[in-house]
Amino acid sequence: MAKMHSGGALKMSNISLQSVTKYYGKELILDNISLDIKDKEFLCITGPSGCGKTTLLRIIAGLDTDYGGKIFMDGIDCKSLSPADRNISMVFQEYALYPNLRAKDNISFPLRIKRYSRSRVAEKLKTTVKLIDLGVEQYLDFFPKELSAGHRQRVATGRAVVRDNPSIFLLDEPLSSLDAKIRMNTRFYLNKLITNLSATTVYVTSDSSEAMALADRVVVLNNGKFIQVDRPYDIYYHPKSMVVADFFGLLGMNFIRGCVKGNEFCFDEYSVRVPACIKKEALDKLNKEKELILGVRPEDINFSKDKGINKVKAKVDLIQGFPPKANIRCKFKDDVINVICFLKNIADITTGMDIYLSFDKNKVHLFYPDSGNLVSS
Repeated sequence: MAKMHSGGALKMSNISLQSVTKYYGKELILDNISLDIKDKEFLCITGPSGCGKTTLLRIIAGLDTDYGGKIFMDGIDCKSLSPADRNISMVFQEYALYPNLRAKDNISFPLRIKRYSRSRVAEKLKTTVKLIDLGVEQYLDFFPKELSAGHRQRVATGRAVVRDNPSIFLLDEPLSSLDAKIRMNTRFYLNKLITNLSATTVYVTSDSSEAMALADRVVVLNNGKFIQVDRPYDIYYHPKSMVVADFFGLLGMNFIRGCVKGNEFCFDEYSVRVPACIKKEALDKLNKEKELILGVRPEDINFSKDKGINKVKAKVDLIQGFPPKANIRCKFKDDVINVICFLKNIADITTGMDIYLSFDKNKVHLFYPDSGNLVSS
């Protein structure tokens, strides 16, 4: 039996997407996607801009009802439920604050339209401000135009959580308009906030690092499909496709074309041991493939000024520092290979010089060129 909260709406925590399909005209946006979101889970949906993330969030919220398939919340078919009956709070990318209302009135607005008593509104405002860490009391009397972007974000979040015990919390790229330093600080407060709320949370972002920092699970959406659903650790270290491998990480993954001969991946005059996880049975089949793609992350490449066995010669094209680390952009034939290391380790590395790269067989991946899928062991 569905649970109820104090306002009478359904208290829903589990979300089940079943064969959800969405078209805009003739354009397919969501392609028969299914997923179960667990009670109190923090799920991040990420992927390239325009892949359908916000559309999916709007469908879950009940703001878009023109779709195929079904969505269940605690076993209840949502087709029959209005947005108000889903006990959902939502923070939009554009904070949509009322410009003529002060911060405290923006936060408490959902309570006022429900005709809460003045004492109840004051009580909820006080606890909500403490929860969202708005800052000093003086900001409560500021209008939105007088607030920084970070504080406007907190006000919008406060308006979403001021309701009595929302069961589901939806956030649509709430940090995208913040600068880098404020975004990092706000991530911490959001994570703490969601933990305190104990609500099922679906968070949409185009920032892969944000998804990695916040989520219990990450969903990668591309071309209308979920191409990987995993823990952040597995998304990063065990990507199932080149799309996922390249989307996550500061500079994505390096890719080199070649073929497998014996237990070596060969390209030009160089060779690298195939990934250690590849079993002999799979290796025999890989030797018959005309072309495969080796993937290695920039931080997993070792470099030296000295030649050596199985070291790949490359020319330093550009050095970009982002203390405490740096990126050495190398030219290899017509390809680019990025190497990330600590800035202190490249004092004697200069643009135009040759360096020698080596790859660890435990940190490389193989992909099929046609599908882009990972070669399984």
